[in-house]
Amino acid sequence: MFRVVIAFLCAVLSGALVGSIVQTQFNLAALAELSVPITIDVRISTIIHDIIHFSPTLAAMLGVVLLVALPVAGFVAHFIQGIERLWFTFAGFIGLLLCFAIVNELAPMPTFIAATRSWSGWLLMAATGGLAGWLFHRVWRPTVRDLKDPVV
Repeated sequence: MFRVVIAFLCAVLSGALVGSIVQTQFNLAALAELSVPITIDVRISTIIHDIIHFSPTLAAMLGVVLLVALPVAGFVAHFIQGIERLWFTFAGFIGLLLCFAIVNELAPMPTFIAATRSWSGWLLMAATGGLAGWLFHRVWRPTVRDLKDPVV
């Protein structure tokens, strides 16, 4: 049980950290398209600001998503064996993808997270959920149980 909790916390924290950095880069790219000068100092301070202020929100969303997605992945992996780690990666990706769709639909503003306005931003932000699912499984089960599992 301890390993599951540690794996879950690592997955949520790292997914939120990477997701925060991804959304920062999308926001800065949008500003750059408007000819706003963005120095390396501004880029670094914005990343730090978003890690402090945005990543807790993303971590909460990702935590809820993973609480649902990871048991589903475990259930599916039990019956469809051979690619267990891939199921956890896929569950994190699809879970966050759906979460953004639902939150953006319910949010009073056009989108809750600006990076999810475009397909590329939406998919890259959801990929951080895939990273979280992969990392959860990697920490929870560091060695692959099935020799047929190509994802290490």
